[in-house]
Amino acid sequence: MQTTVSVRGQTVIPREIRKKLDITPATRLEWMVKNGVIIVLPLPPDPVRSSVGILKGRGVSTKDLLTERKIDREKG
Repeated sequence: MQTTVSVRGQTVIPREIRKKLDITPATRLEWMVKNGVIIVLPLPPDPVRSSVGILKGRGVSTKDLLTERKIDREKG
């Protein structure tokens, strides 16, 4: 799929992509450039809620994280 950039730097996200990724008029987008490629990521409306459980099963406990943060603070 291709779109064109307007004089004002705007473009249209094709309908098929908007539907697949549930992009609505209120959706915020994160733009990045990596190795000369533009990467656009739709951000979830509630990033905290969407990340719940992301570390589950990875052996990282709250206690480990707090200990690590304490060490970082002490290093200064």
